[in-house]
Order: sequence, then structure tokens, then C-alpha cells
Amino acid sequence: MSAPPGPYVDPGLDSWVRPFAEALIGQTAFHRWAGLVLLSLAPGQAEVGFTAQGDMLVFGKHVHGGVLNGLLEPPALLALLGHMHEEESAMTVDVHLQHIRSVQAGEAVTMTGRLLKRGRNVAFCDVTAHVDGMLCTTARITKTIQNKAS
Repeated sequence: MSAPPGPYVDPGLDSWVRPFAEALIGQTAFHRWAGLVLLSLAPGQAEVGFTAQGDMLVFGKHVHGGVLNGLLEPPALLALLGHMHEEESAMTVDVHLQHIRSVQAGEAVTMTGRLLKRGRNVAFCDVTAHVDGMLCTTARITKTIQNKAS
């Protein structure tokens, strides 16, 4: 049996972006615990996914809203990476989200982050979570952008 294909990563991204994205997903304990995987990465857009299971479930039936809230952050940052410089960092300053449908045990969730606008010091991202094409959650995430040396 062959290994599953890796994520699609746009070859036009700066060389630092892919290792950063892989570290964000693979070295963050919360992301590993949730089984988060990078599905695709391009300037202004990123997809990650996970399967609803284990301790993230309330009474073994659906994903706890707080878990889903936390998992909406990575696709926003990943979508922004292609519009950042390596010496910059981004931090969330505001999140507005709506849960439209619960995520049930065993469902595969795909979350898509999109960069809406990047200014000099602020960026606006949109993130959606879908199961089989059905919208579950939508979020608008605002990030402040700073130089890492600051």
C-alpha cells in the first residue's frame, strides 16, 4: 500500500513558509492532539482537516465548541503566511464566529482559511468549517502583524 499523498503546497511560496506551516501543525500539542493535518497551502488560502473523535467529543456525540473554536485559528494564520515576510509574526486580536451545525463523532472536517485583506499592521481572514460540503462554522479573524524583533 502506498503512502497517502502529502498536502498541496504552492511552489511559488517563499522557502520558509512550508517548514513554518508544518511546524505549526506538527509541533503544537493541541494541533497534534486534535489530529490536525495540512491539506493545502497557497498564498491567501489554506486548508486543514481533522476527524471528530475521542476526548474532543461532548458525551461522545459531537465536537465541543471550544475545541472547534481553537482549531479555526491555524487556517487563518496559514492563509496569511504567503503575504508575510519571514521576520514578521501575526497574533489574533479579534474573533467573531458562528456555529451553524454541530460536528458529529466520526465526521471528517475540512477548514478553509482565506486572507481577505492585508494591511501594513493588520490582516483580516475568513475561516469556514465544512463536513461533506455542509457549512458547520464560519469565523472572521483579525490579526495584528508585527516584526519579530519588536
